[in-house]
Amino acid sequence: MKYDMDQLLKSALFSKEKPDDSLNQKIIRKFEEKEIENMRKRNRKISIPAAAMLAATVLAAGSASTYAAWKYLTPDQVAEMAEDQGLAAAFQSQDAVAINEVQEYGGYRITLLGIVSGRNLSEFLIEDEAGNVSMDRTYVVTAIENADGTKRPDTSSDDYGKDPFFVSPLIEGLNPAQHNIMTMDGSYFEIVENGIQYRIAECSNVEKFADRRVYLGVNDGTFYNNEAFQYEENNGSIRRNDSYEGVNALFVLPLDKSKADEQAAEAYLKSLDSEEKMQETEEENPEEKLDRQVASETSTWKIADFNEKTTLVHEIQLSPDEDGNFHFEYTIGKDGMSSAGTVYQELITDRDEEGLLKARSIFGEEDTVYIETYTLNEDGTLTLRTYQHK
Repeated sequence: MKYDMDQLLKSALFSKEKPDDSLNQKIIRKFEEKEIENMRKRNRKISIPAAAMLAATVLAAGSASTYAAWKYLTPDQVAEMAEDQGLAAAFQSQDAVAINEVQEYGGYRITLLGIVSGRNLSEFLIEDEAGNVSMDRTYVVTAIENADGTKRPDTSSDDYGKDPFFVSPLIEGLNPAQHNIMTMDGSYFEIVENGIQYRIAECSNVEKFADRRVYLGVNDGTFYNNEAFQYEENNGSIRRNDSYEGVNALFVLPLDKSKADEQAAEAYLKSLDSEEKMQETEEENPEEKLDRQVASETSTWKIADFNEKTTLVHEIQLSPDEDGNFHFEYTIGKDGMSSAGTVYQELITDRDEEGLLKARSIFGEEDTVYIETYTLNEDGTLTLRTYQHK
């Protein structure tokens, strides 16, 4: 079966351009669980004849082009490797569009191979949060390569997933930080074949928005990156940030404008708004409510505020691993409450002038709440301090 996206990550980008502090804290913990990399993945390695892979033109950095991509698997072949014969047949049908557009940014070459949309195309339909089966879907296939010609790590390699990518349809007129694959019942299947990383990204059918420009954005990292793309609120357009040094490929999806449905699009957006409100008003248990209140109270605190208003109960120095991430595990309290996790490098950039990270972790039991903070030091180490809320 296919897995839908983790609800926590969906909430993180649902209504704000950046996850709020309490969500960041939970994300740090969830990152330690390998079940998520921004969406839950199924990975499978199946060999195919090497003769199917031929050389292709190498493009210059920052380029975009469309050409005969004999180097790559076709979208239906990728679907077959996912053991999804229904989707493979859909990519062989007249409704599918072969694109083969290439863009190269940040040391990676991204190829948009093809797209197909429709009802009941896949043999692996997923459920939304309400338990409803999502049958009307859009499927987009991309290929990701290292621009220097080296091979992408296989899915069985320890290096796989260390340089993640976020691949999502983006819709003109809708803020991409709020409306992307994470809020559109998205999921993906991914394989690596002959050093090329293939992804089938799927979400709710975007053809209803065909009367406006619909993009496919690809950026480095686990989440949608506001720095990689720029959203123009005055006209609703989305464009690449030319000064961004990482991956920020942006394709225009060739949708059939005759399939646009303004009423269906409006109803769909209302359903997303309704879902967000339900999440906001969902009844919290006392511990969750207390954690949320503490997170809100301390979100703007400086180190001096923590020293004045809380009690320091634990402090450790952490050194980064080879990827710049910080791992920790310790025990506090009379009952031996433990905390373990990883502070990932991408969260370290968001910090104040003292080095205190915006991301924090709130945890505890009953009326005892602990606040875990992380401060980046000048020597590159990280100080983890745990405070007990008074």
